[in-house]
Amino acid sequence: MTRKQTLLIVDDEDMLRQSLAGHLVDRGYPCIEADNGERALECFDACPDIAMVLVDIRMPGMSGLEVIAALRRDRGRDVEVIVMTGFGGVDEAVDALRLGASDFIIKPFPFADLLAAVRKCEDTIAARERERQNRAELEEWIAAKSTRVQQLVEEIDVARIATVETLAIAAEHRDDDTGAHIRRIGDYAAAIAGVLGWPASRIHILRLAAMLHDVGKIGVPDAILLKPGPLTAEEYRLMQAHTEIGYRITSQSTSELMRCAAVIARSHHEKWDGSGYPRRLAGRDIPQEARIVGLCDVYDALRSVRPYKPAMLHDTALGIIFEGDGRTAPSHFDPEIIEAFRTHADTIAGIFARSNAAWASEGHASPETHGNNWERKVGFMRVGGDVKSTSFLT
Repeated sequence: MTRKQTLLIVDDEDMLRQSLAGHLVDRGYPCIEADNGERALECFDACPDIAMVLVDIRMPGMSGLEVIAALRRDRGRDVEVIVMTGFGGVDEAVDALRLGASDFIIKPFPFADLLAAVRKCEDTIAARERERQNRAELEEWIAAKSTRVQQLVEEIDVARIATVETLAIAAEHRDDDTGAHIRRIGDYAAAIAGVLGWPASRIHILRLAAMLHDVGKIGVPDAILLKPGPLTAEEYRLMQAHTEIGYRITSQSTSELMRCAAVIARSHHEKWDGSGYPRRLAGRDIPQEARIVGLCDVYDALRSVRPYKPAMLHDTALGIIFEGDGRTAPSHFDPEIIEAFRTHADTIAGIFARSNAAWASEGHASPETHGNNWERKVGFMRVGGDVKSTSFLT
């Protein structure tokens, strides 16, 4: 038999308080009584098992509203509150709800009404506990994944290109089983950084770090990343969390390479106009390396085939980036980086063409034919039946 939640009953009318406690105890609910607000708070602090409080609004001394406010203030635990009020006390009951009460009942009331309110609170408590457990399990799962990745990183020299590629492919193997996408992102980013006048040593770091832009996907459960149907709003939120997960994974290292990778992983979905995520940064508040990788990621997604669209030609992709198409807009990108992209577009096209030819010659599916679960990567995200623009990238 499931153990019932403990109730604290607060009322200055001894007969009513004792009667309610007796009925609830008969139904299996442990009860603690208090005849005033001050005593109620003492009982609550002394008994961590109290999960629900049944309190009268009008009492001598501390009122029920003051009790609710005190329960909600700096006590570090959740509690469901049911308020009792006499006839004509509806306004006070509304005030109690604004303070965080769960329900109210008007005196005199049949015990069945109280029992229904108590059971409603029990359902709320159970749902909150399930959510807490799910969150804890997800955080534990992510922590385990992050710890394992960090162990791998610490065991080897993270400056080696082969090591970075292996880590990036491990994160994206469910999305991009060729690994060509991550290499192209690194090459595009390095080319743009060169146009912007970055020193060679910094470009080398960026080329490697850019390949880890989606490393946080290692923390997205397969059930979400590989889901063939529409994502719920909660699943979409978890998908977006790959930016923060990637940051947590890569920020553990003190190396220059991994510090750069952490910045990119966290911010490559931010937009120049402030409409991106996870922190809705805008303009130069977005690190430049993330601004570069964000544009490169959009271009590569446009050039690749998706379940609902063919691969776009280079000029078509540039037109969408430079002019917009309702989903992507020039305002999403740093104007200086767009101009560098525009003036060296042939270099960018050459990187894609060489990658396409190289991987096709080795028997891999090219970006123009490979389409493993890309609907969530590019175009529109379907969330609970609604269509939301993701500006091509999740």
